[in-house]
Amino acid sequence: MLRKIKQNVIVLTLIFLSVLTVLILQHFGFKSYSRYSTDTLHYDKGIVVEISNEDIEYDSKLKLYLGSQDLKIKMTEGSQKNETIEVTNYLTKTHNVKATIKMPLIINIDMPDNIEPYYTVYNYDRTLPLIACAVVLAAAIFCIGGGKGLKSIAGLLYSMFLVIEFLLPAVFSGWQPIASSILCAILSTAVTLLLLNGQSGKTFSAILSTVIGMFFALILFLITSAMIHVDGFSSADADGLILIQEETGLQIKDVLFAGVVISSLGAIMDVGMSVVSSLYEIHHHNPFLSAKEIFRSGIEIGKDMIGTMTNTLILAFTGSAFITLLVFLSYQVQFNQLINSNYLSIEIAQGLCGTFGIVLTIPAASAISAFMLTRNKKAAAKPND
Repeated sequence: MLRKIKQNVIVLTLIFLSVLTVLILQHFGFKSYSRYSTDTLHYDKGIVVEISNEDIEYDSKLKLYLGSQDLKIKMTEGSQKNETIEVTNYLTKTHNVKATIKMPLIINIDMPDNIEPYYTVYNYDRTLPLIACAVVLAAAIFCIGGGKGLKSIAGLLYSMFLVIEFLLPAVFSGWQPIASSILCAILSTAVTLLLLNGQSGKTFSAILSTVIGMFFALILFLITSAMIHVDGFSSADADGLILIQEETGLQIKDVLFAGVVISSLGAIMDVGMSVVSSLYEIHHHNPFLSAKEIFRSGIEIGKDMIGTMTNTLILAFTGSAFITLLVFLSYQVQFNQLINSNYLSIEIAQGLCGTFGIVLTIPAASAISAFMLTRNKKAAAKPND
C-alpha cells in the first residue's frame, strides 16, 4: 500500500493542492453576482397523492396530452415537508408534465412576504433516474475496466470538479478565460493520465502530446475567430454576458476559447494516449526499432484514428446544434444566411479547430514517443541470424 502511494505521489499532490486552492478561492478569490433575486422561490420535491380533477385530451398529431390536472402533492422536503398542497398542473405544448398517482415531481413554490404561497409544477423529479444511469455506467466501467475503470471515473470526477468549481467561477469573476481554461486542461490531463498509468515515460509522453494538441486547436481558433470576426459578443447569450461583465469584469471576447479547449480536450487526450500506448507496446515487442521507424508507425496508427476521431468531434458539435438547425429549416434560411450566421459560424469554427488539434496530436505523440523510447538506447547490434 505504501509503495503504491509513493508511486502516485505526484498525482496525489496535484489533487490535494488543486482542491485546496479551489476551496480557498471559493471563499476569497471568486466574485458572486445574481441577475435575479430568488429568495422567495423554492424548488422542492413532492409526490402526487391524488388527482382531484383531470380535464385533458390526447392530441394525436402532437402525441401529447393537453389540458389541466388538479393535484394534491405531499411535499417530501423543504419548509413544507410532510404537508399536502393543492396545485393546478397545466399541460401545454411547451410545458407538458403529465402527472400520475405516486409520481415524484418538482414543485415551484413562490413565497413572497405576507402573501399566500403560489404553487406550480416545475418538472418531473429526474434525480433518481439520472443517478441510476450513472450507477449503471460506473458498474459497467468497473466490470470491464477493473481498477483502471475506477481510476477513469476518479479522473472524470476530478475534471468535472475543475470545470464546475474552478473554471466557471474563475471566468465568471473576470479571470482570463484562455489562461484559466489552459490551466484547467493541463491539470485535468495530468491527473487523469497519471491515475490511469502512474508515473512512467508513457504517461508523460501522453500528457505532453495532449497539451501540444490542445495548443494547436487553440492557436487555430485564435486565427480563425479573428478571420471570421466571432467572439463572446457573437454568442446568443451576449446580452446576459454583458450584464455579468458590468458586475464582475467578465472578459466576454475570450469566453469562446475556454469552450473550445474544454470541448476538444477529451478527444485530444484519447488520441494522444492511444498513439503513445500503441507505440510503447510495439517497442516492447521490438526494442531495436529506430526513432524514425517508431515515428512512422505512430503516423500509420494515427491514420486509422483520424477518420473516426474527427467524426466524433464534428458529429458531437452537430448533434448539439441539431434542434436549432431544425428550427432554421422552418424559416427557410438561405445558404449564405445560414453559413454566415453567428451561431453556425461559432459551431463550425469550434468543431474544425478541435478536429485540427486531434489531427496534429498524432505526429506530436509519434515524435515524442520516438524520442522517449530511443533517448537512452545503448548502441547494440541485432543478434546474428
